[in-house]
Amino acid sequence: MNVSPLVTGLSLWETVLMAKIRTGQIVVPDGLVGVYRVVSLSLDGQTADIEKFDVSRQKSLGDPVRSVAIDKLSAYKEDPGQVAARIVREATTED
Repeated sequence: MNVSPLVTGLSLWETVLMAKIRTGQIVVPDGLVGVYRVVSLSLDGQTADIEKFDVSRQKSLGDPVRSVAIDKLSAYKEDPGQVAARIVREATTED
């Protein structure tokens, strides 16, 4: 199968650069430590208010960080090892 560089470039554009950040999405911001949840988006879609988020408890932690540039946010993804550890932690920990 012969794939042109243009097609490969377009696929990369669609998967990486065109990813939309949505309200309620879990993200990792550049320059901040931890995982955050998008609370709201600006009307122009250029900035977002985010709050620190505990993935295992599905709970927000603290006050929102205001007006973070959308291009500084990337979607949070758990690998299978992280998922397994979170499930075990949730099953063995009581609130």
